[in-house]
Amino acid sequence: MAIWTFVRLTLREASRSKLLALAAGLTVLYVGLIAWGMSKLVDSMHDAIGAFTAGAGLEVLAFFGGSFMLTLLAVFVSGHSTHQEGESGLLQAILTKPVRRFDALAGRWLGSAIILAVWVAVFTAGLIWSVGLQVGYYPSHPWRAGELLLLQALVILSLRLLCGAFLGTLASGIVPLLIYGLAWMGGMVETLGHALRVQAMVNGGIVTSLLIPTDAVWRGASYFLLPQVTALASSVVGVQDPARGVPFFGVAPVATPMVLWAMAYTAAMFLIGAAIFSRRDI
Repeated sequence: MAIWTFVRLTLREASRSKLLALAAGLTVLYVGLIAWGMSKLVDSMHDAIGAFTAGAGLEVLAFFGGSFMLTLLAVFVSGHSTHQEGESGLLQAILTKPVRRFDALAGRWLGSAIILAVWVAVFTAGLIWSVGLQVGYYPSHPWRAGELLLLQALVILSLRLLCGAFLGTLASGIVPLLIYGLAWMGGMVETLGHALRVQAMVNGGIVTSLLIPTDAVWRGASYFLLPQVTALASSVVGVQDPARGVPFFGVAPVATPMVLWAMAYTAAMFLIGAAIFSRRDI
């Protein structure tokens, strides 16, 4: 019951802040811009197959930009860091009651996860329909992509709460963003390693994806947005093994062990953060 109380408080605080309103407005603007761009693309291309293929590619790039927007939302949706709230005296007012610190942090995580899930559902549906209505392209498994996008965001959310246990609000938001960027660069290094046949670069990218699984999860999500043109993408970049992937998106489904690892990683980062928060003097 205590956890659900903090879930409601998290949702109420988020609804009262300007963050969600701004995020909603920018999301509508973003999807509208993609729809407008698709309409101009259709008008300028007389080849239906060309428009279909270009629309599918633009959809993946739009989701790539959306994954970054989702990462930013995951960083800031949980509010102030618990470290800063402890220094300001807010936590003393809450935790003097018979409430476990774990329940407070778990409620904040779950409330934030609900907001992120709603955003992913609306964003995914909006982009799929805006592209589909223009060029008639609908991915066969769009919600599989949405689920993996949400998993990527939950990884960042857990990292944010972990950093928030011992860092201020600004620092605990910047660090997960830097980690996200490091994961993306690791994926690029692995892709280049495959293209140049440099095994050391490939191994470095694999290690990075294990330490920070966000980029691997994104590439798995992008695969479900372009399943029909996977072979075409592989032939264009000269990749014989589809599992090697190409920059910005993946041309092979993410391995099930990697998905399980990302889920375990999310839980582990949250539990470590909860342990630090429970033992810290406030």
